[in-house]
Amino acid sequence: MSSNQPLAALFEADRLAIIGASERNHYAVNVFKNLQNFGFDTANIVPINPGRPEVFGLKAYPSIADVPGEIALAVIAVNTQTVLSVVEEVGKKGVKAGVIFADGFAEGGDAGKKLQQQVTAAAKAANLKLLGPNCMGFVALRSKLGIWGGELPKNIRAGNIGCIFQSSGMMNLLMNFGVKRGLGFHVCASGGNEIVLNSADYLAYQAECPEIDVIATYFEAAPKEPERFAVALDRAIGNGKSVLILRAGRTERAKRNVIAHTGQLAGSAAAWDAFFEQHGAVIVNDLDDLIDTTALFAGAKLRPDKHDRGVGLVTIFGGDCTLLCDIAEQEGVTVPELSAETQKVMVEALDKPTLLGNPLDVEDLQRMKPEAFDRCLQKFFEEPKIDMLGVRLNLPEAVTLPSEKLYQQISDLSKANDKRVFILTRATEPPAQVWYDKLNSLGLTFTGDYRKSIRAISRLRKNERDRAIGRFLPVTRSEAAPVKRQVGKGILSHQATDDLVQVYGISMAPALIARSASEAVAAAEKLGYPCVLKVASVDIPHKTEFGALRIGVADRETVQMAYEDILASVRAKKPNANIEGVLVQQQIKGVECLLGISRDEQLGPTLVMGLGGVFVEILAEVAIRIPPFSTAEARRALESLKGAKVFTGVRGAPPADIDALADMAARLSWLAFDLRDDIAELDLNPVVVLPQGQGAFAVDALVVGR
Repeated sequence: MSSNQPLAALFEADRLAIIGASERNHYAVNVFKNLQNFGFDTANIVPINPGRPEVFGLKAYPSIADVPGEIALAVIAVNTQTVLSVVEEVGKKGVKAGVIFADGFAEGGDAGKKLQQQVTAAAKAANLKLLGPNCMGFVALRSKLGIWGGELPKNIRAGNIGCIFQSSGMMNLLMNFGVKRGLGFHVCASGGNEIVLNSADYLAYQAECPEIDVIATYFEAAPKEPERFAVALDRAIGNGKSVLILRAGRTERAKRNVIAHTGQLAGSAAAWDAFFEQHGAVIVNDLDDLIDTTALFAGAKLRPDKHDRGVGLVTIFGGDCTLLCDIAEQEGVTVPELSAETQKVMVEALDKPTLLGNPLDVEDLQRMKPEAFDRCLQKFFEEPKIDMLGVRLNLPEAVTLPSEKLYQQISDLSKANDKRVFILTRATEPPAQVWYDKLNSLGLTFTGDYRKSIRAISRLRKNERDRAIGRFLPVTRSEAAPVKRQVGKGILSHQATDDLVQVYGISMAPALIARSASEAVAAAEKLGYPCVLKVASVDIPHKTEFGALRIGVADRETVQMAYEDILASVRAKKPNANIEGVLVQQQIKGVECLLGISRDEQLGPTLVMGLGGVFVEILAEVAIRIPPFSTAEARRALESLKGAKVFTGVRGAPPADIDALADMAARLSWLAFDLRDDIAELDLNPVVVLPQGQGAFAVDALVVGR
């Protein structure tokens, strides 16, 4: 083993045993063949078979206990019912790591769950780094380890891609597609039921691998240890790696299938999307999307310092340029106007005074006017507003001398002008296999059809922008110190709620508690008219249902009448209600919003931000973030809302103080984080955002302790 990494015994094993080795055991046969094809030294493979003196032409032992010397890795290729006894033997031998292929554990009913618990206990007692069960294994190219229960492509090569999949079949597909496209892999792990090691372990390992630039992942069950996973994700992003996430298990039916497949829980899709994105991961939609985005990220080094430059597109038909303009705008990719000097060259070369120039339609210029084509292409690559270029020119069935010369020219221009180049196609029309090899040899990345390519580029550029502004740096605490107290169970009183939010610098609308009509009048006189009166009672969280709210109260007499009416209404409808008093509150007007804390089954507290009032019903949209987060992150979330234009001022209204609202959301996120074990629910609704520079105030607050 070549490193001190915690998973070195697994991914860097230099000697291994195949337990259950037999020419009739397809897992054992495939693992042995893969190891041979990878060039692993067969002298360091030890077959274990109690009934055979020799397997695969190698000396076999009846038990791992009989093997002389140390074994780093146990490949456990036995049936489900034998797994427990084998794990116990492996533990006694002092083996550091193991892989179990067999299924029929937690996903197989009560008996399987019990067996899984026993295997887990045995592995943990022996400190065995165990991958599986219910999986196909892993691949580690540098260590020449093909510990894979199926047959791997013989031409799989080492490269800069890591994989972490909760589906062996999906990972097998990605590796096979990657091999066809000439992509290279470093470590790929499919963890199955993850009874000892889980995704956080695999990500932590890959985060430290200098060979890896991009980590492609597939999740259907939620990562088991979110806090550890977040640390590993932050480490990977901090080390300059890109982490791509395809997340399944979003619908209720899909969630039930996850339990049937792996015996694990899927979790809330919206909350996990927020979690992944906040920590710098790139979320993709489907397998095609994952493959194309992986190819682009693997071929294009991240350049946060060039995030403000645009994308140039070259094709050979005018109609394609029109379509590419639409797709680029829809996917949020900047296709800049060319500088006057570049534009002049294009217009002269193509003799088109109205030419936009980007996307660039070079028509038949290459064949008709090769010198003009060369000048045009060179000037396009020199354009200072462009950092990446998408090229769609002819890819004939065979690599001809002219076509090879053309792509060599593109490669040379790319290097000379320090531009990243991707090769795209009009639709789903993969090139001949020979072109993948040729393009890879020239340092050009094939990304696929227009839509998928531009979408992948959009993700790359957004990731670079986020890195450039420091979005993924550690979150620093707001000025408020953490609260060291027990919140208690149930709904908090008005005073306890007010005390709690004030500690975190969360502003409530000015208010005074009144316990008599005369106190209510005095409070209203002090706060000013119009004002709002409402009951303060833990037993009346929703005041309108009990006639316990009056708004627009404009004078002394109305205050006195409102006070008496509220108490009478509450006593009539809920005689036993515990009443603290009547709250007299300054009535303020502005943009109504809502902030709230709820709990996710795996992630704990989540914070929702949205527009209030009629927008809640019309748009039915909120932004979700996982506490804690920064003011800048809160602002990004608020600006992502469909109705966010309301903050800029509409129909003559002044711009709203979105910065104050974002600051309140960030402070609330620290409250949620500090009291994550104590609070079940917290709502600030509405929060009224005043004009710019005047702040934001919570009008109502509801806190429910666990």
